[in-house]
Amino acid sequence: MRMFKFGLIIFMAVFLYTTGLHASPVRKKDINFFIEQCGGGRTGSFTKFTVTGFKDYPPFSWQGINEKETEIRDTNVYEYKGLVSDLVRETLNDMTITRIKDLFFDDFYQAQKAVLHGKTDLLFISYYIGDSAGQDYIYPAYFGNPFIVVSRASKKIDVEDASGLKGLKGVIRREEEIENLIRGILPTDTKLEVVEGPKEAFRQLLSGEVDFMITSPYAADAEARRFKIKDKLYYGTKALRHIKYFLAFSKLSACRELKKLFTEKFMAKIKDKSEMEKLIQKYIQHWANIHADEPPLEYEPANDS
Repeated sequence: MRMFKFGLIIFMAVFLYTTGLHASPVRKKDINFFIEQCGGGRTGSFTKFTVTGFKDYPPFSWQGINEKETEIRDTNVYEYKGLVSDLVRETLNDMTITRIKDLFFDDFYQAQKAVLHGKTDLLFISYYIGDSAGQDYIYPAYFGNPFIVVSRASKKIDVEDASGLKGLKGVIRREEEIENLIRGILPTDTKLEVVEGPKEAFRQLLSGEVDFMITSPYAADAEARRFKIKDKLYYGTKALRHIKYFLAFSKLSACRELKKLFTEKFMAKIKDKSEMEKLIQKYIQHWANIHADEPPLEYEPANDS
């Protein structure tokens, strides 16, 4: 009996010890693990950190040729360029993440689907559209873009709010993705055309097919300099709506653990608002310089006399 009790004690001791080993919490992976798994570090995998944004929206981001990759592959390889995309790339590089894949989509809806399904890690230009979109937003918004009324210098339109556009006809650019954000604030008898690209939007405005354009002053300035028509335009003094831009990780991204570190480094880059304004102007001029050799926009001038 004594031997039985002794054996039972030994058994229980071994059982409790081994159970304790299995019950011990799994050691949490540190931040370097996720950096290496997301296109960074020296010993990491070959997985790339994937970014998505607007591909036709200077000065914030646009699709440009990656000169280094093009030389290696002997074919055009594209990457995001522009103010926001460059800040994102710099932030990732600061985290030693250098293997980055630029994923392009024709419209914002497709970009949202990619985030929802975990096909991209970071959406770097996003509107707040609720938690159902699969986006893990970075707060606060990094930029507030005032959308204004742009009209012809020969027929200026300056309104206090959207009610001043009653009975008029306007145009917006599809690539700005603001239709759902703008239509609801317009009078019911205000007509609104949605067109592809800045060239068609400015042509309709300057030819008199529409009375006004609703757009970002920064985007308008970039394209007006490109088309050499800035002196033909009048920029309204009141914002019809301030639209906030967010960064967002996909909720399905394996790199979501990097959100805190990325946020700290990115926000540090944009905290000086006066420097940000200078950067915006720099990228606006850069866009104009890229197209400096192009002829001015062709259009039949409106008869505003």
